[in-house]
Amino acid sequence: MKDDAEKNAPAAALASARGETLAAPARTIGLASGRSIQIEETGREEHIQVRGADGNLVLSLRLTDEGPVLSLSAVSLEIAAQKHLALKSETLAIQTSGDATLDVGGSLHERTRGSAIREVGKASIERAREVSIEAAPGGVVVKANDDVSITGERVRLNSDEPPMPLTWEEHHARQAKKLAAAAERAHEIGVPGLGPLRIPEP
Repeated sequence: MKDDAEKNAPAAALASARGETLAAPARTIGLASGRSIQIEETGREEHIQVRGADGNLVLSLRLTDEGPVLSLSAVSLEIAAQKHLALKSETLAIQTSGDATLDVGGSLHERTRGSAIREVGKASIERAREVSIEAAPGGVVVKANDDVSITGERVRLNSDEPPMPLTWEEHHARQAKKLAAAAERAHEIGVPGLGPLRIPEP
């Protein structure tokens, strides 16, 4: 220890003359498991590192004036919260070399204040009980290199009316409902001589 102090004396004197603080040498604490904790000071930062028995870095904590910086390196990492888990940051990047799964037990609400771009290398499939696509005030562009297929029980274009009835009975009932509504409106505004309206039987 005395030899180390004597060796560091010239450097300490030079740092003192410059008004600087000489960084303390790194300290290492060995654990019974073979892992070790290393503490090092560099300028205005402190570094705390946890290394495995093989010497690989497991956890790194860097204390800076802007706040702590935490780095983890492990085979598996699990985070569990019984009630609430929130992640907040200026930017967020998630990268995986394999598959990714997102399983939501309730509803999923996504909101993007900017643009959203999705690039899929292979097939993209969406399944739902109902699907609605709305663009306001802009338009919708569908472009395909090959065929475009639309398959449905009824395909309606530029139509706000109910779909065409499949049977004459359904058509008859729909027309009767329209005429009854028209007669009720005429009675409300006082149109004289308007009797009950009849629809010819098929």
